[in-house]
Amino acid sequence: MAVSLPAAELAGIFVSCVLYGIYLVTLGMAGRVLLTTRSGRRRPRSRINRIVVAVSAILFVNATLDLALIFNTILEAFVSYDGPGGPEHVFKNGSGWESFTKAFCVGVQTLTGDAILIYRCWFIWSKSWRIIGLPILLWLGTLTCQVGLLVLLRSIVFGQTNSGNVLPWGLGFWALTISTNIFTTSVIVYRIWGVEQQSKKYRSSDFFLNQPESMLTRSMRNIVESGMIYTVASILELAAFTTQSTLSYPVSAMALHSVGITFNLIIIRGAPSRPDDPVSEIQVHFSESSPAGSNH
Repeated sequence: MAVSLPAAELAGIFVSCVLYGIYLVTLGMAGRVLLTTRSGRRRPRSRINRIVVAVSAILFVNATLDLALIFNTILEAFVSYDGPGGPEHVFKNGSGWESFTKAFCVGVQTLTGDAILIYRCWFIWSKSWRIIGLPILLWLGTLTCQVGLLVLLRSIVFGQTNSGNVLPWGLGFWALTISTNIFTTSVIVYRIWGVEQQSKKYRSSDFFLNQPESMLTRSMRNIVESGMIYTVASILELAAFTTQSTLSYPVSAMALHSVGITFNLIIIRGAPSRPDDPVSEIQVHFSESSPAGSNH
């Protein structure tokens, strides 16, 4: 039994509210890691990662705007509008500014998340441009699909939000972002795994007895588990968009907020657990003379 459009929209706002609350909690925890030291003091400006802070701000503003637009659409459909077609008329009005802006928010959130993932890959691979060549091409393809989708949303007529003209752009958008995430995450994990294997040569047997899981192993698990959240949400959205199901609305909300949640989780789980922890971390310095570092 197909879910009606009004019911799907209500499910979408429910999912958005729940995930937005989770996102705010993780944002607060990530902000503490970014802006304070392990002892709780404010971090000096020179030690603040401004790129990560800027991305956090963009994701927060965009997620908040998307939720506000959903609330506005719900109010317009069930409270303000009393014309023919009822709430479904409002939800199907693909040329409305709300639909256009919501599609814009999803695109910004996705492209920003993909961009920071590519940046992490570039940094971990000693700022090698060759290793991120394919992810950049995939990201540009995603951007092209997003622009094409927005152009169509500005010109389509009533009831054609999931029309044949829009469908290819949406499918391309989600397929490319899934490919970007899977490839880039795999490359990052492979790099960390390689360094982990090299570092094992310089550890004593007592190290493995006292610390069965190294910092690098935890980092790999952190990246894989966090990345799976967004990848699964994107795959579900791709499936819903392909079948032109109304479930695309709640799944789209899941995909949008999963970007910010996974971004924050990587920051939180990558931080030291206690301020009085002994120095057990392995600092990995990627040599500029290494093979990966020679491709600038």
